[in-house]
Amino acid sequence: MSYIARGPVDEATYAPFEEIRKTFGFLPNFFRAQTLRPDLIEAELALIGGTMVKEGALSRRQKEYVFLVCSAANMSTYCVTAHCEIIRMLGIHGPEPERIAIDHNSTDLPIGDKALLNFALKLNAHANDVDDYDVEGLRTYGFTDQQILETILMVGIAQFANVVSFGLGTVPDFEPVTLAGSRGKG
Repeated sequence: MSYIARGPVDEATYAPFEEIRKTFGFLPNFFRAQTLRPDLIEAELALIGGTMVKEGALSRRQKEYVFLVCSAANMSTYCVTAHCEIIRMLGIHGPEPERIAIDHNSTDLPIGDKALLNFALKLNAHANDVDDYDVEGLRTYGFTDQQILETILMVGIAQFANVVSFGLGTVPDFEPVTLAGSRGKG
């Protein structure tokens, strides 16, 4: 399940894990693999909960899609698999999440959402190349500065989760999604 040993956290009684189960419907291996440092799990949950789960400027669907396309671009089988299932568990309607992960531009997503995901992918892959022109482009689709900020934070959270899952060797919680070029782990 992980390259490193697990800590002494009792999964059945650890309050943050109970909250995770309520939020996601299961306890992701991503968090199980970090039990040597429960304090860091709690900090991550505050960030994820406050940005991704809590109602904000972007819809939960948009946040999940940003996370998903970035994770797919980073070839994080763990995160793509988990978030395809989370999208289904949340009852988010739209194209199959695997289609979003593979090529969101070939789906029937609204053009504004495609622009948002294209921006997220550019930031994910070439952060130094993002400039005011890119941000202004999102504004032309009606995105507010709060929505753009949330998108930027979601890209960062996706990158963080991808790196942590790769570094820990986290095994997917569900049958892994196979994407073109996937490394099949992390």
